[in-house]
Amino acid sequence: MVSEGTPLHGDTLWGILVAAATLASGIISPILGALADERRIKKPLLLAFALIGSSATLALTASREGTLWASSIFFFIASVSFSASLTFANAFLNELATEKNIGRISGLGWALGYIGGGLCLAVNLLMIQKPELLGITADNHWPVRLTFASVGFWWVAFTIPFAIWVKEEKPAGQQNQSLVKSLGNAVQTVKKTLRAARTTNANLVRYLVAYLLYNDGIETIIVMAGVFASEILLMGQGEIVSCFLMIQFVAFIGALTFGHLGDRWGNKKALQVSLMLWILVVIWALFMQSKTEFWLAGAAIAIVLGGSQALSRSLFGKLVPRGYEGQFYGFLNLSSKVSATLGPLTYGVSRQITGSPRWAIFSLLIFFVLGQMLLVGVREPSGQS
Repeated sequence: MVSEGTPLHGDTLWGILVAAATLASGIISPILGALADERRIKKPLLLAFALIGSSATLALTASREGTLWASSIFFFIASVSFSASLTFANAFLNELATEKNIGRISGLGWALGYIGGGLCLAVNLLMIQKPELLGITADNHWPVRLTFASVGFWWVAFTIPFAIWVKEEKPAGQQNQSLVKSLGNAVQTVKKTLRAARTTNANLVRYLVAYLLYNDGIETIIVMAGVFASEILLMGQGEIVSCFLMIQFVAFIGALTFGHLGDRWGNKKALQVSLMLWILVVIWALFMQSKTEFWLAGAAIAIVLGGSQALSRSLFGKLVPRGYEGQFYGFLNLSSKVSATLGPLTYGVSRQITGSPRWAIFSLLIFFVLGQMLLVGVREPSGQS
């Protein structure tokens, strides 16, 4: 819509914006996280980015023909703000949980996120497919444009409970130095952390590389599953969307279940089990023949998706040095951004060589296997293996 009458194709513009926002958020997250640790301002920064991001999302409601640059800028701001705010939200895990319940708390957070995201998606689909039920006119792309307004308000509404109830630990002394000085200290802290990658932080770095690999496989499967269903199983758009909605809600169960297993078995062991289930699903895709199988595989993916994401965060929380949560969750965010590129590239090359989405999905098995192999050498604290 916004690219009409311009030399850029819509999907080209989309790819450029996503890549730029991914790169920007990946670079700034460790530095902003270190700044938050330096001044104990995780909460103010989270609220600031939530306000900026939700405002930019609301502004996208005005998108239409002739607003290419404005819409692109607002999308970039909203995307970077969302990613940055997640860094600070994740960094609160160690303050809100203990070593004994970190898996359950992380799982509960992901579970509620799936429910909230699923409800918002359902509302947006209703707005687009049945606008008349909500009294929305179909003129000027209003059903699509108003979805941005609903997301922006949703973002603000569910940030309010955090603003009211979540407290942040304060430093013992006063923070008298300037913000510029603190930012400089944050940059130096990140540099020091990187220099210690092979020594003091070797265990964390090993986990980050493992996470980068297996998360690459997870993210790519999520993105490409719709293509697989459409091209191989000839599923319609409505069926695919319905299946993804089911995944959103079933993942609630997976996050809670594996969160509890993480506290009982150890987060690393439970995560390894979830990755083995991912491997089985990838192998299953090579032989899948029916839509029913896709729905069953979708349910299985939902369970391990919620589980692997919840456990990844809780295991990382146990590895992070106390007081450096913001910085290290920033590195986790950076790792997730890198993993958003390697998997799709591998899928695309495999698809081109083999000509089959089946083998392209199967090629992602390498990410799960390598990630699992690296994870074996990660040492989980408290004597858990």
